[in-house]
Amino acid sequence: MDDWKNTEWQKKLKNKPLKYWIRDEIEEIIKEENIDRKRFSEYSKFKYEDVVKRFYYTFVDYEKFPKIEMSYCWLKFRSSFQKGNDIYVNGEWKYFLYQVGTLIKGRKDIKLYMILSEGWVYEGYIKEILDVLGETDGLLEDFYIVSPAFDWMIAYCDDGESATLYKV
Repeated sequence: MDDWKNTEWQKKLKNKPLKYWIRDEIEEIIKEENIDRKRFSEYSKFKYEDVVKRFYYTFVDYEKFPKIEMSYCWLKFRSSFQKGNDIYVNGEWKYFLYQVGTLIKGRKDIKLYMILSEGWVYEGYIKEILDVLGETDGLLEDFYIVSPAFDWMIAYCDDGESATLYKV
């Protein structure tokens, strides 16, 4: 996928650690798509660790995996969760995201968290989350869309090209 390095901001990425690439891409998507930052933005740099910790201690079997590590987190989930059916990408990313959106019935008017495997945390409404995800260009790995009550989440697994709804 060589054509994704065409813009100036993308050329600057080669000088940054990999974990910053998706963050920079999302920032550019917010600007290019004129996404209202009241509807989607990076979560507070002073509070994002609290969200990551709460996510980890709610969804991950932290007794087996005590070190907070977001990479491949979906492999460490507690077995006690109610798990929905997997939704597979099957080649069409935007249709896949539409299907992911259907999992969030009745929750379209609340801000959700989006946590990336690189550790970045965003907050926004599902429409804007899906709009941003729909514009990403291959830098995206695993991500988690989480309710503010931490009672459900949607986990996307890049390796399996699938998403699953989990309920506590």
